[in-house]
Amino acid sequence: MNILYDISVLGIGYHKARARTGIFRVIENLAYELNKSKECNLNFCTTGSTFRLLQAIDYLKFNEELSNVKLIHGNFLNINSYKKYIDLGEQIENSSNRYRNTVLKLARKILLYKNHINDYTNKYKSIPEQCIEDYQIYHSPFEAIPFQLKAQKNLKLFLTVYDLIPILYPKFFKFNERAILNSALNNLNFDSWITCISYSTKIDLCNNVPNLDPNKVHVTHLAASNSFYPCIETKKIDEIRFKYSIPNAPYILSLSTLEPRKNIAHTIRCFLNLIQQEKISDLHLVLAGTKGWNYNSIFSEISHNLSLKNRVILTGFVADEDLAPLYSGALAFIYPSFYEGFGLPPLEAMQCGIPVITSNTSSLPEVVGDAGLMLDPQDADGLSQAILAIYKQPSLRESMSHKSIIQSKKFSWKNCAKQTIDSYKKSL
Repeated sequence: MNILYDISVLGIGYHKARARTGIFRVIENLAYELNKSKECNLNFCTTGSTFRLLQAIDYLKFNEELSNVKLIHGNFLNINSYKKYIDLGEQIENSSNRYRNTVLKLARKILLYKNHINDYTNKYKSIPEQCIEDYQIYHSPFEAIPFQLKAQKNLKLFLTVYDLIPILYPKFFKFNERAILNSALNNLNFDSWITCISYSTKIDLCNNVPNLDPNKVHVTHLAASNSFYPCIETKKIDEIRFKYSIPNAPYILSLSTLEPRKNIAHTIRCFLNLIQQEKISDLHLVLAGTKGWNYNSIFSEISHNLSLKNRVILTGFVADEDLAPLYSGALAFIYPSFYEGFGLPPLEAMQCGIPVITSNTSSLPEVVGDAGLMLDPQDADGLSQAILAIYKQPSLRESMSHKSIIQSKKFSWKNCAKQTIDSYKKSL
């Protein structure tokens, strides 16, 4: 099968480390597996601006595993000039006020380059029409399918849908993610082929986009990468504790973007109430992840209990290579999210062999199965009791750890790719 796979997100993530979110990992790991498959002749493309193309070119230069895959793009007559334009723009973005005069000079140069390349950037097509007929499958793992591909009768168009949260629960989003998702879904019709990352997402999609054929909506469960493993090196765990200012004491871990949907204020409130009521002197709560939006309620929960402020540790962004020891050093992982399309962090935690406490909503029961403790995301007493049980009972921790490892083995990127390739075959 000749497959065209959009890697725009990978280029963005290469240039901005903080953009390497769960979706970045999904797109990259699926690309690895499709490239390994003897059933696929895989080629890459980007959509939208020439800037995205350049980002993807840079990404492939430094990714040895994917550098052999051809990147398809339109005629690009002045790529060197445009590259200078991009580089100068990045210099301005990264400059401080101390270099104001230099920045202004660079800005003038950028205007010259911009005027020089305006004519052909406006005419640039990311996927040349003469190449499209060479492919059987076009797969967009995130963005809306380009309009220019709609008229191609012999090309099967695939879109990956992660969740419908912006449509179902717009209150959980600051920006207009609903409009972005709608733009992708509005392009779908009865002939569209969809991969969903969970049965929960498939049900939501079919209920909210009635013109879809459910038989063309396939579930391709995600996986955690091999960088998540049970770390038994005490020295490595201690190094991570020191790096992120985590005391040498038991801790409960939560990892997510700090935003309302993740229900973090509830986690803090339950934890602080528990350690006060039970007079627990050594347990800490570690909150890992970058700030999202409307996180003031999270910090207000901490400020309401100033005497216990040092029992909640905010690490900020955690590098990928530090996550396995961070997970492995925890007594348990808490993830009381209101809604998830899949929920990679609980799976990552299980693959590291630690007990998981999570919500019983949306896709999370699919991922966690009977390996974790699941409860209503608003059940304060239930969450407190779950933490207390894991804290006090080593035998429960050991049993749940064993179940976590077993459950995590049900998911792999190889299986995800097989399910994806099966859906390609069915479309043909």
